[in-house]
Amino acid sequence: MDKLRFEPCLPADWEMFKVHYRYRETVYHITILQERNGKGGTRVIVDGVEQPENTIPLVDDRQEHSVEVRINAAHS
Repeated sequence: MDKLRFEPCLPADWEMFKVHYRYRETVYHITILQERNGKGGTRVIVDGVEQPENTIPLVDDRQEHSVEVRINAAHS
């Protein structure tokens, strides 16, 4: 199965950005959010379902999918 993996490393002053990623005939609308809660870690949510790894399973179902990547930046 094809996957898109996230290991984001963003500038500290970036709060959010969006990417529209096409996989064959399917579009993934990806929002990357950087939060400062001190916990560290990353969560990936596809169509409201949290993924067990920092990946999106890429499926060519000709639908549009909503993805949130939440980066919980640890305080330095």
